[in-house]
Amino acid sequence: MSTNINANILKNFIIKSVGSELTAKEAQKLGIENEYKEAADELDVNMIDIDDILENNDLYEQFATLYVNDKEEKAKAKDEEQEKEEQMAIKDKNGAGV
Repeated sequence: MSTNINANILKNFIIKSVGSELTAKEAQKLGIENEYKEAADELDVNMIDIDDILENNDLYEQFATLYVNDKEEKAKAKDEEQEKEEQMAIKDKNGAGV
């Protein structure tokens, strides 16, 4: 997965996802507990702040992947909703909706 995501965009995504610090519990919920543990051990901390997340290649890549997946899920949901609306418009046009 590419990590060519603007740091500011990724920072905003991280803040929306976990706030300004990443804990072990949050990392587990996101499925990135291994990367969290390695970074936390390296930094010798219990919580990793946002700047350290952005500086750690593994965590940066994991959040970039989460960001891309989130965007894809939102786009898919939007496409599905648009498809439903189009189908309803076709039904209404054909008089099947009445």
